[in-house]
This record gives sequence, C-alpha cells and structure tokens, in this order.
Amino acid sequence: MSAQLDPEEVQAIADAMAEDVGVAAPPVNERDFRIPRRLSLEVVKRLGDTLRNLVPALKRQFQALVPVTIELEPLGVREITARGLFEDLELPFIVGRFTTRGAPGWVVWEPAQAIGCVQSALGMPEPDLEQIDTAHELSFVERRLMARILEELLAPLAARFHFDVDDLFIAEKLDDVGSWEDKGAEADAHRLCIELGLTALGQTHTLTLYLPGFLPAEVEEHEEREDARAPAVLRTIPVDVHATFDPIEVPLAQLLEVEVGDVIPIAPIRSARLTITAADRPIARAELGRNYERLAVRIQEILQANLPPDETV
Repeated sequence: MSAQLDPEEVQAIADAMAEDVGVAAPPVNERDFRIPRRLSLEVVKRLGDTLRNLVPALKRQFQALVPVTIELEPLGVREITARGLFEDLELPFIVGRFTTRGAPGWVVWEPAQAIGCVQSALGMPEPDLEQIDTAHELSFVERRLMARILEELLAPLAARFHFDVDDLFIAEKLDDVGSWEDKGAEADAHRLCIELGLTALGQTHTLTLYLPGFLPAEVEEHEEREDARAPAVLRTIPVDVHATFDPIEVPLAQLLEVEVGDVIPIAPIRSARLTITAADRPIARAELGRNYERLAVRIQEILQANLPPDETV
C-alpha cells in the first residue's frame, strides 16, 4: 500500500474534518509558563465575576466627574509579571502611578480619550478625539483632574479588591513611570492585571490596571470569608430567630394536673442555658441575661448548621 495520499484522498479527509459533528471543542486558555501562577483558577474566576458586578459602581464614579455618555465592559483579570512591562512604552502616553503597600501600581489610559474626558470635565465642548493634540504637555489642572478621575474610578475596585491607592499622579515621562523594582529589596514583579473596555467620546479603548501585592493566601482567605456571607441581595431579608431553654423533665402526672397559676421551675437564672435557632436549625448556644431594662442573651458558642443527610457543604 502506498504511504502517499492522492489529492482526492486529502480533500476527502479535509471535508470530513470540516463537518459539524455536533461536539464543540473546549476553549483553550493561553498561558505563559514563564509567569508563575499564584492564584487558583477558581479565585481568578471569582475575581472576574467581582469585576463584572462592580461595573455599575465604576460607571457611576466615572460619570460623577465626566459629563459624557460612557460604557464600561469588564475584559478580564489575569496574572502578569511587571518585568519589562513598560520597555516598549512610546510617547505620548498617560499612566497613572500609585503605591499600594509600598509597591508601585499603574493604570494606563489611551491619551486622546483621557485628554478628551478631562476637557469635558472642565466644561469644554465635547471634543473630536481625532483632533486632540496628545503630544502637548498637560497643565497642572489637567493632570490633577485626570488623577482625580482615576482615583474615583479606582475607589470601588480598591474597596472590593482590598488594596490602597496612595499618591496617585499622572506620569508623562518614562522616569516618572518607574519600575516594579522601586520598592527595593522586597520588590516583587508579580502583578494582577485588570482590564476594562471604556467607550467614551465615540471611541473604545482599554483601561488597564496593574495591581501589586496581590498575595494568594490573602485572596483565598478573603474568598472563603465572602463565601460564608450571604449574597448582598439576601442580607436585608428578615429571619425569625428563637431562643429556647434547654428541656426539663416533668412527671406526666404533674403535667396532667397543671392549672393556670401553677409554677414550673426551670434553671437558676444565672445558669440558664438557651439554644438559638434560625429557620428551625440550631445556630448557637447562649445564656440568659439582661441589657439595661430588657432581657437579652449572650452568645457563648457558634454551632455548625445541622444539614439533612442528603445535603452536602
């Protein structure tokens, strides 16, 4: 048998491979193995979901200062290395530099869009981004307002992702941008990259945040704490909570003869133990006490929820 395929056989194989067999190939995510992965895939996914949920708040913060119609789209969260991050940076550029935990972080904004948004915030007519001179040196007012816009935009992210935005300023020269090594002996090139698609003044550009000091142990711990909390939409729903004394034994004969006015002793007031229940499930042990003129209970022990046998955590 010949090992060579004739053109008709090659075409037949190609046609067979091109047929839709109804099974979609799974997506393959690109990964640079030179960048060590510190966060689990599950954590990165949750951070992406968090970013998506933050978009309305980010949009409100931005439009509070910039009176133009905008759209924000979360593009993704990923880990990168800051080694050589700005080696190919060319003028003109707009980079907001800040520090968090003593390490430099950056937010990169397309120059024409950034300048156009600042001009709109200053009350100037809505500009044509194609006509903006991005090479001109920004005035003090323009730089300060641009920094303020970025600070406001980053505020919800900083609160939710637990990082600081200290000393943010607009860097217009490479020397001002700095390097991940600026922290000194404790410098770490690892960064969390957060990307947002910003549509403003008729153009869409990527607003990119490079966040330092994102340690996996802290992220995992924070995510575990968040999992234990009820979703925000459920936190205002009222739940009936009951405090129940430990049961006591009463002779049946005595119980059958009980009348109005009879007294059934429980336990001494100072040693009375109670069980706190919510939705008919015990959640804590407590003791009876008083808070000013009102009866109260002091929580002594938190109990694990008693799940039915067919439920798993």
